[in-house]
Order: sequence, then structure tokens, then C-alpha cells
Amino acid sequence: MGLLSTLFFAFYGLCSKLSPFQPAIGNLIIFSSSGIVGILPVLLIREKVAYSKEGFLSGICSGGSVLLMLYLLTANQVLVVFSFVSFSSVVFFLLILALEKPALSSKQRFLAVTGIAVSTVGLVIASASPEGIDSIMRGSLFPGYFLVIASGIPLGIGLWAYFSFVAMKKVKSKVSHVLFSYSFAAFAVAVFGYCIFGLSEPLPNFSHLNGVFPVLAGLFLIGGVILTLKAYETTSGDSRIEDTIVAILANAEIVPLIFLSYFILREFTTESVVGAFTVFIGLSILNAARAN
Repeated sequence: MGLLSTLFFAFYGLCSKLSPFQPAIGNLIIFSSSGIVGILPVLLIREKVAYSKEGFLSGICSGGSVLLMLYLLTANQVLVVFSFVSFSSVVFFLLILALEKPALSSKQRFLAVTGIAVSTVGLVIASASPEGIDSIMRGSLFPGYFLVIASGIPLGIGLWAYFSFVAMKKVKSKVSHVLFSYSFAAFAVAVFGYCIFGLSEPLPNFSHLNGVFPVLAGLFLIGGVILTLKAYETTSGDSRIEDTIVAILANAEIVPLIFLSYFILREFTTESVVGAFTVFIGLSILNAARAN
């Protein structure tokens, strides 16, 4: 399930980059298509749905972070932006430390600090890509604008991972209930984003074939979310496997994205590839601390 989720999220990133629409409109389409998968089946089978507060919060965090991601993808390579998506594993780990208060050995603390430091260096390298931060800094925006905006991505996705973890492992919610609440909240955020940022643009009529990409992005996204929730559901209560799964889901899509972005988008810079692999190495070290 972890490997499948990695592929789903990688193709979600690719299709998001290929979306031809303004970010707020693309976000609305993504969460409309994902919402159909998350909401309609529950309504059609007339299952009694229990509201999941954690699923609702995870949808809010996911919807906001995806809007930021789409905005940044309009001017940056997919690897530059998804390096920040990968950094969400660090946010998740810090949330676990702060809220769950697990006992860590000296070795675990060393690995955690090293992993976070290496991942941060990777973000700086990836953001220094000629097609990354420099493309924004050429305008009238102050230096560091990209980093300021992009920092909201790992925060939002890290919270999504944490609330999903709480919903499945602590509250013991059903996948369908969490998915329903997630889909509803994410769609509501997408509608709000469209009302604020996209009303000046007409809704698309899908007259061109490339209009299907945000629809596919939404389907790949909800597929990855479902696999994440199912992965949590299948682990034992005392197992640390769920942390490893979240680490894979939060960062491993960088690896297939490196190949997808090169062969399909023809995007390649040394900085973006080196930065992406550096982030992945740092998060692997961090995961070693969590798995000990």
C-alpha cells in the first residue's frame, strides 16, 4: 500500500503540473473529482456516516496546501515544489514529538537532528534551482518570497498526515467516515479559494484535452489518501510501521517524480535533482530514528 500510494501521489504531482487552469480553478476541479470518489459512494450505499473531526481537519489542511502547491507550480519545476511536499515528514515527526511525547534514546535524537538538518539543506539546494526561486526573484517580489509561501506546504501536509494518523490509530474511525469528512472539508476549502482568488476567471468548458489533467490529479490524490488510511488501518496498535508508511507517503514520490518530470515534462536542473535526493536522504535518516 505504501508503494502504491507513492505512485499515486507521484502521478498526482505530474497531473497537477500539467493542469492548464488558474490555481484556484485547478484546485476546485481537483477536489471536485476527488470529492465524488470520497462522498458519493457513502451516499449511494446509504451508509450511516459518523462525522470525523480529524478527517475534517485533515481535509482543511490538505485543501489549503494543495492550493499553495498549484500556485507555486505555475512558475516552478515540479521537483522544486515537491521538495517542500516531502519536508512534511519533518513536520509530522515534530508533531509526534510534541503531542505524543514518545521516549527517544540518544541515538534516536541524533538521527532525528541529523535527518532534519540534511533535509533542510536539500530544500535550500532545490529552491536555488534556476527555474525555482530565481524565476520569482526576477520580478518585483522581495528575496525569499518563494520560501515564505512554500513553507505553508509542508505544514499543511504534515498536519494532514498527523490528523489521518490520529483518526485511524487513536480514534479508530472507519476509513469511509474519515474519507467522507476529508472530502467534504477539502471541497469546501477549494470552493472558498475559488471565491477569493478565481471568480475573475470563467469556469473552464473542457474544450481541450489537457483539461482532463486536474480531474486525473484529483483521482490520483484521493487514491493516495485512501491507501494511506487503509495502510494505517492494517497496522497493529503497537506497531511502529505506521510511522514508516507515513514517511514513505510523505517523501518517496520525489523519486518517481524525478523520472516522470524528466521524460514527460523535460524538466531538469542539477539543483532540483540534487536537492530532491538530499531531502530524501535526510528523511530516510529521520525515518531511521522513528523506526528504532
